[in-house]
Amino acid sequence: MNRKNLIKNLNEAQEIAKLGHWKLDLVTNQLFWSDETYRIFGLLPNEIKPSYENFLNFIHTQDRPLVDEAYTKSLKDKKPYSIIHRIITKDQKLKYVEERCVHKLDDDGNVTKSIGTVHDITERIKYEKELEIASNVFKYSSDGIVITDKSNKIVSVNRSFEKLTGYSKEEVIGKDPKLSGSGWGDKKFYQEMWDSINQHDFWRSEIWDRKKDGSLYAIEQTIICVRDKNREIINYIGISHDITEAKNREKEIHKLAFYDFLTGLPNTQLFKQEVEAYIKSANYNKETFGILFLDLDNFKWVNDSLGHQAGDLLLIEMAAKLKAIISEDSILSRPGGDEFVILAPYENLLSISQLANTILNSVKDPIKIQGRDVNVSWSIGISLYPQNGANYNDLLKNADAAMYEAKKRGKSTFKYFNDAMNKDALYRLELDTKLRQAITNNSFFLNYQPKYSFMLNKTTGVEALIRWIDKDLGFIAPDKFIPIAEESNYINKIGSWVIKQALSDLKIINSKLTTPISISINVSGKQLDEPSFYDEVNLLLQESGIEPSLVEFEITETSIMQNIDKVVDILKKIKMLGVKISIDDFGTGYSSMSYLKKLPIDTLKIDREFIKELESDEDSKSITGAIIALSKSLKLTTVAEGVENEEQRLILGEKNCDMMQGYLYSKPLSLEDLLKFLS
Repeated sequence: MNRKNLIKNLNEAQEIAKLGHWKLDLVTNQLFWSDETYRIFGLLPNEIKPSYENFLNFIHTQDRPLVDEAYTKSLKDKKPYSIIHRIITKDQKLKYVEERCVHKLDDDGNVTKSIGTVHDITERIKYEKELEIASNVFKYSSDGIVITDKSNKIVSVNRSFEKLTGYSKEEVIGKDPKLSGSGWGDKKFYQEMWDSINQHDFWRSEIWDRKKDGSLYAIEQTIICVRDKNREIINYIGISHDITEAKNREKEIHKLAFYDFLTGLPNTQLFKQEVEAYIKSANYNKETFGILFLDLDNFKWVNDSLGHQAGDLLLIEMAAKLKAIISEDSILSRPGGDEFVILAPYENLLSISQLANTILNSVKDPIKIQGRDVNVSWSIGISLYPQNGANYNDLLKNADAAMYEAKKRGKSTFKYFNDAMNKDALYRLELDTKLRQAITNNSFFLNYQPKYSFMLNKTTGVEALIRWIDKDLGFIAPDKFIPIAEESNYINKIGSWVIKQALSDLKIINSKLTTPISISINVSGKQLDEPSFYDEVNLLLQESGIEPSLVEFEITETSIMQNIDKVVDILKKIKMLGVKISIDDFGTGYSSMSYLKKLPIDTLKIDREFIKELESDEDSKSITGAIIALSKSLKLTTVAEGVENEEQRLILGEKNCDMMQGYLYSKPLSLEDLLKFLS
């Protein structure tokens, strides 16, 4: 049996399953109803005793004579009959049924049994009526109507369709309706359209189509799928209601209601909706964003001296500048006057300060308006979600208050709503600026802190420590500028310089020694995320000529756990080069056996927090002992950092710590001083 016949047989079987069956024994006068017959009447199986009288009670009063006459005549003529009539179910629903009956005769030709079926055809009648209505609509409707066959080829269109599209009936017969498509909808749109038609026999939406002359028009498009009694598709009917004029009016009304007439930016109403939508999303996705409230300093002077037309031109120019500065996921609004508001998502606070600073710098030079130079500046207030407000009104109010504080401080500046945050933000922004200059000017240098081996009783390695002294701020500790370097993505440049310089210095150091020492270099988690990190390390090792086994990368627990699977992969590749791996500050982070088993590490560094009270705090002593014991069991080297007195050294020696590092042995040294220390 081929697939087509199989499907046909299955469809027929499904239709048979929907039939109610009845059987009347005229000899015993017993009547049988199948479960489906009961269901069609709205009854539970065997809810009432089947009888011809009960059957007639369910038939619509106007159809009872017709049905009774049909059955009576069929008995008399001893011939089958088929009749369509209405029934009223137990719950008072109107249904249409098709009833068929055949008779069994005895040897004498007398009817002994009547066997019949009851088929619920309510849906079919409904569709037939709809088709009849559609036929009248087709002729007289002011909407464009197109009818296609089941292959979606046009078989007929009405006069309104010809008028709407510009195509004549002769031009479109046999064609696909998409000949008037505008390319407006994407593949997903049309897939969803056909899914709806196939599943529900109906689809409606607003779309744009193209006339024969190429012009676009908007329509409310309705597509109806017409099926026969076997649910096979006969036709598709498309009804197009022209809404072009209404859409154009709607567009203009929307523009007036939600956009600033001068700059074309979202107005307060639309901006509020956007912020509130962002808050909902931020709550779900744990996101953060800032509201920047901008006021244009000296705008009143421009209006008063040059006139309102010049003021409008200035506002248009400022809107263009701001649009060019903000990111794609930010939202810029003009509430009115000389005020602008920005919603800016951020991952780290420094990026908000950088945005505010960029806006301030964008107007450092005069703006030319009507041939004249105009000097303006911005006063910017910043509130943060969720720190400074959980709703639109609070965020805007607090950003506005911060903006007035910025004006009080002399204008051309920005201020956070929170004073402490404002002070920290300004300091971090200053560091960010100076850090960028330090990278350009190569202002960093390295110190080296020796590592002492308990077993060999001598220096066997050093740790490279980056240092920065700014001419204005003086010495800046790494824990101050490294986080900013990570936030601003300078860390990869700085990290590359450290590795290259450390390898170069190690070559000098070992050239002065009979027994070479190793070097430890701190590596940021951001560096490990850089796709080119492995290739860069490999190249630097080859260029330096340093034996990879003399190089150790120190990584903190925290940076490892941020993306442990990715970190494990890159560290395994680094380890294959021969470079050793050390976990820095062990004990202050996750300290989990599960990740220690995964990582290709050689060394655990015990954090100075446990060492500084080693001689006086039993907990610190126990934890340190446990870390050393754990390392021994995993065949890892242990290094205690921050050792500052003899008692600490003795305790570590007793607990079989491998190495120590701290001021007791040596402070960090310049390359020159280190060479003297090692000689």
